[in-house]
Amino acid sequence: MSLAGCLSSLAVSGSVVAWGGGQTNWPGSLTNIISISTGLDHGLALRANGTVAAWGYDFDGQCDTPPGLNRVIGIAAGAFFSVALRSDGTVVAWGDDQFTQTEVPPDATNVTAISAGRGHVLALKSNGSVEAWGSDIYGQCDVPSGLSNVVSVLAPWNFSLALKSNGAVVAWGVDDAGQTDVPTGLTSVASLAGNMEYCLALKTDGTVVAWGNAPLMPSGLTGVKAIAAGEDHCLALKSDGTIVVWGGDKAGQINVPPGLGNVTALGAGWEYSLALAGAGVSNPGFYLSNATWRGGSFSVLVSSQTSKSYVLTFKKSLTDPNWTPLPAIPGNGQVITLTDPGATNPYRIYRVQEL
Repeated sequence: MSLAGCLSSLAVSGSVVAWGGGQTNWPGSLTNIISISTGLDHGLALRANGTVAAWGYDFDGQCDTPPGLNRVIGIAAGAFFSVALRSDGTVVAWGDDQFTQTEVPPDATNVTAISAGRGHVLALKSNGSVEAWGSDIYGQCDVPSGLSNVVSVLAPWNFSLALKSNGAVVAWGVDDAGQTDVPTGLTSVASLAGNMEYCLALKTDGTVVAWGNAPLMPSGLTGVKAIAAGEDHCLALKSDGTIVVWGGDKAGQINVPPGLGNVTALGAGWEYSLALAGAGVSNPGFYLSNATWRGGSFSVLVSSQTSKSYVLTFKKSLTDPNWTPLPAIPGNGQVITLTDPGATNPYRIYRVQEL
């Protein structure tokens, strides 16, 4: 339900570190991971070879990954169900189907990103529009009319969030704790995290804004490049590699393991925390998200500065010493998209450089 991270390439050979209570007993062989997602009491991990691993409570089959599922580029763990996005833009879902949330609509195609909540799914399409299905008890599937230019979606529990290309946030669904009351004037947002009653927004300047019934955030929190939101605890990964955690600690979920470093993504469940620790980040000073490969094209979102330019480079293998640069894109103070239209496979290695 809540996942935020900074992917430096599609070939990060990462491993999962977990702490707190609940689903911290992840499979010991879980390596070569490029992204993670946390549900209520289960976790998902996407391997570099495009397959999915799942662990935790499996009462509703949420950990029963469909046989033969491959070429996956995105994952989302809902409360009691799981969702995967394949490289052809199609979506696969399994687990609890109480609200028909695992019954993917036929027109859910050309999808570039997914998110899963208590009983609903959000899908971001390549044209910047959003499709939703599943539980609509609180209007969480009632996508606002005319919503466009969306670059990221988030489905925390019973409400929905969309991040637009101009850095603005749109929210709809349940509002019993002010979780859809986006602060007036909030702009320059790079990524979002949220849970049952609150939201976090990571801005391009490395600061974090919270609303709803959120745990009290530490004062002076800056230099942040990734965030995650649990039931009553939050995590922030800073550009110096340190992790700041705050909120409830019923099961030790804010007690970061000593010596944990080289973290590239965070996740937070009910009373547990996850970190993806892997290869070096291309540049710890800015935020990368929504890395997507489909149909011979790779793209990644970058939080930019107006005084900088950004270039996407690639190579064909980890042992290849030569990086091939693509045309540089000037920053505009908002989230920009870097694209390789000539990608030949989903495992070409990418990095982003700030000029």
